[in-house]
Amino acid sequence: MMKLLIATVFPLPGGGIWSFVSNLRENLIKQGHTVDVLCTRDDNKKVVLLNRNTVIDLAHYRPYVNEKLLQSVPHLVREPWVYNAEMNRYLFEQGVSELNLNHYDVIHAQDVIAAVALSRIKPNHLPLVTSVHGFLTGAIFHQYKTRHVTLGDREIWNSFLLQYYSRLEQIGYEASDYIHTSSQWMRGIIEREFRMQPSKIHTIRYGVKLSEFTQKLPSKRKEDKQIILVISRLVYLKGLHHLMEALSLLNNKNTWECRILGEGEMEKELKAECRRLGIEGNVKFLGNRSNVKEHLHQADMLVLPSLQENQPFAVIEAQLSGVPTIVSNAGGLPEMVDNYKNGVITEKANSRQLSESIQYLLENHEIRERMSQSAKQMGKAMWDVNRLGGSILELYVKARHDKLGIF
Repeated sequence: MMKLLIATVFPLPGGGIWSFVSNLRENLIKQGHTVDVLCTRDDNKKVVLLNRNTVIDLAHYRPYVNEKLLQSVPHLVREPWVYNAEMNRYLFEQGVSELNLNHYDVIHAQDVIAAVALSRIKPNHLPLVTSVHGFLTGAIFHQYKTRHVTLGDREIWNSFLLQYYSRLEQIGYEASDYIHTSSQWMRGIIEREFRMQPSKIHTIRYGVKLSEFTQKLPSKRKEDKQIILVISRLVYLKGLHHLMEALSLLNNKNTWECRILGEGEMEKELKAECRRLGIEGNVKFLGNRSNVKEHLHQADMLVLPSLQENQPFAVIEAQLSGVPTIVSNAGGLPEMVDNYKNGVITEKANSRQLSESIQYLLENHEIRERMSQSAKQMGKAMWDVNRLGGSILELYVKARHDKLGIF
């Protein structure tokens, strides 16, 4: 039996990484292994081992890291995004260095930033596996684009910020003994853009506990309106501004309601867009909710119009709940949906096509029912955590064997 460390620079619990980590950890423990989870807390002010109540305060490292950064790269203060990223990375590294990593058999990083930091301080004999949950540089591109609308795409890609993140991502992949990704889309980026050997990359779909989706929920209310559900952060790359336009093109506004679960920096802008388009009465911003399964149970469809996406758990949970999904053709989304079988795939950033797809499902109850049954059947076959846990464990064993020559 192995002692495993799952680590990320992001705060947990919460978000898609937590869905992956919590499902995987529970399955690995069920198989008899010991699993610790390392993350940050309080805006990168602390590093914590969640299950051991170990807390490392990073405040006393900040003056030291700041001095070293400014000595090495004095101009970095003129690039606040990069400065903050480097500051947080080095603070994480300093905090984790207080831990004894020698008693672990494998470290499983959940992002390339953690992979870079851990590769610098871990014992040489300790294998490092990295799960890649998304295209980091691409996500930064979309975030930067929202704040610099006058810049062209090529200008953004060639900026110091994007070059920095691309190099950081490259180092993270190079530092990992093996790379896990859940989609062929992300695998292709790692191979093509970052020139990683295919043998180093293992593509394993996500998984959840199927038993959680067999529990009986209260009978579905007979709603006056059909429910269009969105589960998403309210940020640019999720494409929700295109959804607002799509909703404004729908017929019969008295027959539907869109419920949005999530928070983010674009909330005010999206609400203003709803008012401008005259659909503010049809769109409900409900914030983050813990009872997601209940909302799925009430939904007639889930819509995710992302501009970039890997393999979101919202789609997985919708399918296992029997909810047809309408997704864009961005990233790994098309790998999750069998078009017109368990959902519909639309062209990203195409508001009219998105509207037509939503209208199609609103008007065709029998087709939605067939998609619902197909979503459940296909979901059970695709998203079983036991398959995920077994495959990830095989990857750990392979990493140990390659590093130490032991099975």
